[in-house]
Amino acid sequence: MGKFMKKFESMSKITKLSLTFILLATIIITGCKSETERLNSLDDLNELSIGLKSGGALLSLSYEMTTYQIYYYDFDELTEIDLAHLNPSEEKQRVEVYIMPDGTINMAIEEMDFERKINIPHEIEPSDVPQTKRTEIIGNTVTFYDGSRRMLATENFQSEKMVEWAEQIKQSSNQDAAQKYANLQSNIWGQTIENTIEEARTRGMFVEYDDQIVSVRQNLCDIMHQATGAIVTIIDRNINKMVAYTIYDENEKITSTMFFGYETEGAHLMNATRTETVLEMPSGAEVLQITSTKIENYIFNLN
Repeated sequence: MGKFMKKFESMSKITKLSLTFILLATIIITGCKSETERLNSLDDLNELSIGLKSGGALLSLSYEMTTYQIYYYDFDELTEIDLAHLNPSEEKQRVEVYIMPDGTINMAIEEMDFERKINIPHEIEPSDVPQTKRTEIIGNTVTFYDGSRRMLATENFQSEKMVEWAEQIKQSSNQDAAQKYANLQSNIWGQTIENTIEEARTRGMFVEYDDQIVSVRQNLCDIMHQATGAIVTIIDRNINKMVAYTIYDENEKITSTMFFGYETEGAHLMNATRTETVLEMPSGAEVLQITSTKIENYIFNLN
């Protein structure tokens, strides 16, 4: 049981990071109470950073992210051990992102204290797995910390540099930080939908489109080294932004789908996501995990 729990927790951490970096690569995608209460600006976040490299960033931003996680399953198919691993959760995090001149994205995710409303209907067994309270991504290195700022682990996490983003930030000097960020969300695949289609075809991707929707299929290994399977991205031509993606494994089975919501006014920044992920339990039974996220309180700094 303990061995599976370690594997389960490890997979959960890496899956969340993988989805976060897919989010960053396609559309833009932890402490004590006394510390998290004062996370009101990028300056405060910088004071709390441990190893995060933020100096010289072209664009810095932070936002708060409240996440709710529930499960759908056939009760008769699950064992008691399976059910013990299905723990509904509600958490709030502050995320800080720095886009560097070379296109590198440095990022930190810190857990915040808040009033939780989800009750777990069964007792959680003690676990010897250290709880990650802060995660920092610097270049291709991911570092996990506990609530005492003690480093728990460091892992390699391959990701491509967002060079086009960096160039766009440098060139659009007449726009404020919020609008630049909104434009990056729109233009990560190219300056226009036509460029998106042409570039995707040039890179050997499979593209389908009509007057409203563009669908782009890409191998996951192009985004994350050593990953298998494919990702299909759906872009809404009316707002020129990604509205969903689906991840397939090497057998063409859907493992995860993510949907994106945007503000209707202002810079039309992303303000909500919904992720549906298929999890395999110890017994081999499958469970659908639903993760809904609300994003708010953006803070920008343009250098």
